[in-house]
Amino acid sequence: MSGANLGCASNNHQTRNNEIVSDPQPLVSIVLPTYNGSRYLREAIKSCLAQTYKNWELILVDDCSTDATPDIVAEFTRRDPRIRSIRHEVNKKLPQALNTGHAAAAGEYLTWTSDDNRFLPAAIEEMTRFLEQHPSTALVYTDCILIDAAGQYLHDFPAQPPSRLAYMDVLGACFLYRRAVYETLGGYDAELFLAEDYEYWLRAYRQFELAPLHKVLYEYRWHNESLTKSANRRTIRTNAERALRRHLPHLRSLPQDLARGWTVCAANAMRRGDVIQAVTAYARALRTAPGTSLGYVGRKLIERLQRRHAGAEMMPNGEWSQRSTSPIH
Repeated sequence: MSGANLGCASNNHQTRNNEIVSDPQPLVSIVLPTYNGSRYLREAIKSCLAQTYKNWELILVDDCSTDATPDIVAEFTRRDPRIRSIRHEVNKKLPQALNTGHAAAAGEYLTWTSDDNRFLPAAIEEMTRFLEQHPSTALVYTDCILIDAAGQYLHDFPAQPPSRLAYMDVLGACFLYRRAVYETLGGYDAELFLAEDYEYWLRAYRQFELAPLHKVLYEYRWHNESLTKSANRRTIRTNAERALRRHLPHLRSLPQDLARGWTVCAANAMRRGDVIQAVTAYARALRTAPGTSLGYVGRKLIERLQRRHAGAEMMPNGEWSQRSTSPIH
């Protein structure tokens, strides 16, 4: 484990009438990157305004939008002094937008959200309380639910144990981490577009304690225009594999989870026709947990046959659903 200082000291104060007044609540910085997100952006911002926890700042990062996003951003920055905005003059994509927002953040605790998703009202309060009560935990993440384009419930999206980061993104979309995490890890990797968050969690897991909070505190919108769903699956797989190969040898995951991670790398290598890398990765899986590796390959072969008839799709964490409306396994 890293010796990074997770102390709770902070400069939690606000200026009122030129006097510094202490605020008993730690400041939480919420970064919201957006690119042509006008369809749902108001809902995302309003979900921040509706938080029961009040000592937050919202940093809107407009990544050179060409739709009505700038007008919406201006509307809300005028409405609430806790909201401020930054605009990129050229489109830099999500990782750079996240880095821009984090560099401007002043909070003791940090999080980010998407322009088409919604926090539930108690999200920031519950996660802040958890970190305050668990000083050895550096990052907390929660259960979510998936909603459709109209905001209707699809199914649950539960947080998984952190050990499973070895083969999937277990954090979902609702999380909060201490400033020490950001100061230790730095920014998101701009070279891993669409897997930048997954790689960040892998880095965090190598050095800090991560913990799930099993409360539903977030609505993740699953629709055809969402970045995750509309993105090129090959790009997602390739960048996720790059992240895994970089971090798998250093993770503290259970052997069966590490083996599954190497199996995922092997499968991705086979998809792109790289037989040598596929064999090498699968050999590492077999050395790590032979029974688990053989069993997993058998199950995936059966699932692949089933998917041809079930209309399955890749879910936000990289797993496949058996049907588009079934629970995640």
